[in-house]
Amino acid sequence: MKKPDRHTRSMILNALVILATVLVLVFLAFGSSDAGRVWSAMLEADGRWLLLGLAVWFANMAVEAVAIQCFFRWQRMRIRFFSTLHITLLGMFYSSVTPAATGGQPMQVVAFRKREIPVGVSSSALATKLFCSQFALLAGGVFLWLTHQEAVLRCVGDARWVVFVGFAVNAVVVLVVLLLTVKPGIVQSLLRFLLKAGVKLRLVRNPEHLASRADAAVADFSASVDMLLHHPLRILFMVLLSLLQYALLCSASYCVYRSLHLVGESSSLLMTLQWLLFIGASFTPLPGASGAQEGGFYLFYQSIFPPALQMPALLLWRAITFYAALLIGFGAVVWESLRSIRRSRCSEKNVA
Repeated sequence: MKKPDRHTRSMILNALVILATVLVLVFLAFGSSDAGRVWSAMLEADGRWLLLGLAVWFANMAVEAVAIQCFFRWQRMRIRFFSTLHITLLGMFYSSVTPAATGGQPMQVVAFRKREIPVGVSSSALATKLFCSQFALLAGGVFLWLTHQEAVLRCVGDARWVVFVGFAVNAVVVLVVLLLTVKPGIVQSLLRFLLKAGVKLRLVRNPEHLASRADAAVADFSASVDMLLHHPLRILFMVLLSLLQYALLCSASYCVYRSLHLVGESSSLLMTLQWLLFIGASFTPLPGASGAQEGGFYLFYQSIFPPALQMPALLLWRAITFYAALLIGFGAVVWESLRSIRRSRCSEKNVA
């Protein structure tokens, strides 16, 4: 029997981490004497607010697809919006099941390449989007923290160090992406180093061909970035789209709050706490930041939700922002696989 390759083993391990987190949550929620109250609170939740939570999550993904689509239009690359949205969901799935969200962008580059978008152009689009997204995350976090200082201090308390570490890690990501963007020679040197390593490990069979493709990809990457840098308003536009994305995504906690028939706290405060939670949990090297997101939610929102509703709120919030997203993303993966099989069969018929 053939052993699974390294990529397959990694995916299985990451899936087990996510499954273990789900099982721990289920055990904590339903394995105690309060299981009946937890289940009752979830069943009595207002479905309209939960559907709104799912809608704002999907709107967040649609806005990201719009940003990538705009980049391609600026580079005079033609691709249908539905395809861009589909690949955005595809990338979201692989980002969710790989440590530190490292698997999403490579899979997106491959999917765009199948739709005749050059690797350099799609890479520059995703790198630019990542830079704008991380910059918006930090800028929005600072603004919201400053405008809700007393409330954040009351809710977050001694867990502030987690947010500070998250700010530092995300700032490093912004600087690294910016360096790779303005210094494409670094990208080229890195690719050549990886190519040499692949040859020594006997993973690369045709280094000359791969080297020429890598050089062409870097050239496309550099040309796309140079074109964008000459239009700063376009970068500002993508930053604003990223701010809108996070505003939509961070509204999920307020939707959960209202679904449990709670009032009194402002939507801006709950958005602020979720925004800071995303910053704080972003450095966790686990798929979907499993464990960190759940623990952070409990710490940040323990003064927002009554004790009896903290576990139902956590389960509903995680279901909207992660588990339902995984199911939708998995659907995109299945669709992509079926599309590849269909195209392969058509190619075989044409050859015959």
